Amino acid sequence: MSRAAPATLPRRSWLAAATTLLAAPALAQAPWPNRPVRIFVGFPAGGTTDILGRIAAQILQESLGQPVVVENRPGAGSNIAAQAVLRTVPDGYTLLLGSPGTNAINPHLYANAGYDPLKDFLPIGQIAEVPNLIAAHPSLGVRDAAALIALAKSRTLSYGETSIGGSTHLAAELFRLMGGFEATHIPYRGSSPMMVDLLPGRIDFGTDNLPSIMPHVRSGALVAIGVTSAERWPANPDIPAIAETLPGYEVTAWFGLVAPRGTPPEIIARVNQALRAGLEKPETVSRMVELGARPLPGPPEVYQARNEREFVRLGDLIRRVGIRAE
Repeated sequence: MSRAAPATLPRRSWLAAATTLLAAPALAQAPWPNRPVRIFVGFPAGGTTDILGRIAAQILQESLGQPVVVENRPGAGSNIAAQAVLRTVPDGYTLLLGSPGTNAINPHLYANAGYDPLKDFLPIGQIAEVPNLIAAHPSLGVRDAAALIALAKSRTLSYGETSIGGSTHLAAELFRLMGGFEATHIPYRGSSPMMVDLLPGRIDFGTDNLPSIMPHVRSGALVAIGVTSAERWPANPDIPAIAETLPGYEVTAWFGLVAPRGTPPEIIARVNQALRAGLEKPETVSRMVELGARPLPGPPEVYQARNEREFVRLGDLIRRVGIRAE
């Protein structure tokens, strides 16, 4: 019984099959990005974090040639957004807008934040820094930090802040601790609710992000006591820094982009390069200054060093004050 001849393919078919096999790796490794990139923001639209996230998205979209969209995932001090990003594939298509909460505060504030910011995320680059401002009601008759501290030591004052465990809260608590006085803490969920009590003088002083509170200072409704940055803020040089009265005092809000660990280093480098170039453009700088922010273009290593430093410093402050998230 004779055997059937083995099946053969025409020469052209073999060449076509070989070409397909050789092209497969190239197709699997298509240049990044070849589809939209998402930036998760852990706060509602309209706030400082959201605005800065949208500025970053516009910068990246112009440089990368793909849509870059902001997705707001508010809740639990931005823990929800951070956890959502960690559940995605680390391929550079989903990034997180990092804030003091995600990068340094939440693991100390919550019993289980659901992530470790120093281990689970890779820094891409800082975007901007925003100081807070301590402001008092005019009826107190004080105009600087030294006078407010002296008054607080003579009688019990009340103070408000806009986010439990956030930078405004920590700024107020550090001011109280370093100033050496006790006061009645009134927590609020946002700037608007605090202003309902601060503007008519139902509380004595409060801490808020500089862009949010400055309109009330300019109108004369509130008195600026001091900015919470280490030095006077360039956009408001007439307002002293709290550190001029309390050396070493500093609590600001800083923002940047991070990616889930495992994201390829070449993607991290490309996003950083695009971000830095965009933040150095004069039109971006002008827009930041109008918002009360200062752009911070720089390499990932600088961002990571700040995250590590503030993780330790703010964690220690949270333990000293005994703040816990509800």
